[in-house]
Amino acid sequence: MSAQHAAQAQTDTATTLGAYLTTLAESHGQEEVAQCLCETAARLLPRSCGELWQLSLDREGWYHGGGWQAGKTVPARGHALRTDLPRGPADELRLPLQAHGLTVAELRAPREGLESEADRGLLQTLATAAAISLSGHVLKRRVRHRNVRDPLTGLFNRRYLEDTLERELHRARRVNTGLVLIRLEGDALDDFTTEHGNETADRLLQVMADAVHHAFRGSDVCCRSGDAGFGVLLPDASLENGAMRAEAVREELAELRIHQRGRPLGPVTVSAGVAAYPEHGSNRDLLLEAAESAISRARDEGGDLLRVAELVASSNPNPN
Repeated sequence: MSAQHAAQAQTDTATTLGAYLTTLAESHGQEEVAQCLCETAARLLPRSCGELWQLSLDREGWYHGGGWQAGKTVPARGHALRTDLPRGPADELRLPLQAHGLTVAELRAPREGLESEADRGLLQTLATAAAISLSGHVLKRRVRHRNVRDPLTGLFNRRYLEDTLERELHRARRVNTGLVLIRLEGDALDDFTTEHGNETADRLLQVMADAVHHAFRGSDVCCRSGDAGFGVLLPDASLENGAMRAEAVREELAELRIHQRGRPLGPVTVSAGVAAYPEHGSNRDLLLEAAESAISRARDEGGDLLRVAELVASSNPNPN
């Protein structure tokens, strides 16, 4: 290669690296970072091939994040998790992507096509930059996760429920569809806690939360809305359908048992309140108040009941 060609190659490499770093800095998520890494490796190291394996957010497994071969990118193979990384050739180049105290991925490439120290160093440079960007996105996702999730049950928290309710109300108005808000609350949970202790009560709430999570659709929003209660938002649902589903899960929750030293504890009955747009309110605060009023009525009447909120401007004081 002539000196002129070598100089031009260095300039092209520097330009590509600059664009790479800019793209990483402006990326909006881990998938963009992975794609950018593989595209740049394919462009700068066209005789090589490699794969990116990323660690899941909960750190329970690895998934294929993409790769490159013969100057072209290889698409990611979905997010199916592996508990460990696949075995490769003994002389395979393995580059852990680590930054900010986190291991976020591993880059693997056969040494064939990376014979020179310069090529291996270039791949290491790409991996290091990607590690910094990926770990930044992981840290942001963890912060968001903590901000919207209840630490005990893993469900969304009340703030997330209220924010999502606001958004779904705008959508319901725009497309002229229904929206249902369900409140579920264990009756006399304070007495259960006094008798069996905080740890046992927390375990019961976790079991209840898991049942709530699995009782509704993936598009429904399940939250922990209070010390002893849950809130569920059902987009595109009618009041009748929402009430039926609330009653079914209320009965399921009331039948749950946990065991302490081999002895079943409970039962803890559950009350439910249901409110819907547009029947019970046109804004977030009205719907929250309507659902809270409905569940208060259920508990005032002895608990272990479902009550639907009173209709707005209705002459019937008890629509049930």
